[in-house]
Amino acid sequence: MKRAVVDPSVLVSAFVGSPAAGPGQLVAAWRDHRFVMVVSPQLLAELGEVLGRPKFERWASGERGSAYVAAFAAQSERHVDPEDDVGGHVRDADDDYLVALAQIARVDAIVSLDRDLLDAGLDRIAVEDPARFLSSL
Repeated sequence: MKRAVVDPSVLVSAFVGSPAAGPGQLVAAWRDHRFVMVVSPQLLAELGEVLGRPKFERWASGERGSAYVAAFAAQSERHVDPEDDVGGHVRDADDDYLVALAQIARVDAIVSLDRDLLDAGLDRIAVEDPARFLSSL
């Protein structure tokens, strides 16, 4: 079974967007156990922090945002946060931890919509948008 690190921005898009869009279909595939999602405390914290922003309040109010994050925490393969502080994997240094997590977990792909990751040309790690990743399942 394929294993992937999913960029929190994809998970946010799935949460607020249409279930028929790529991010929504990706989360549905994960719920259907078609792939294993790899997470870390930092990834989950970023997801929770973003969903806690005022602009997402109409979707994440009450406990909906927290429950969404908790589902990934409970039903994904958890790894410790990477200790890779070297950086320089991608243009946006804030995304370096995703690359480090993918490396230590030896996943098949990072799934993202972020051009900084998609255009990075990483060695030994595929970076795919949700549609491409889904087509490979």
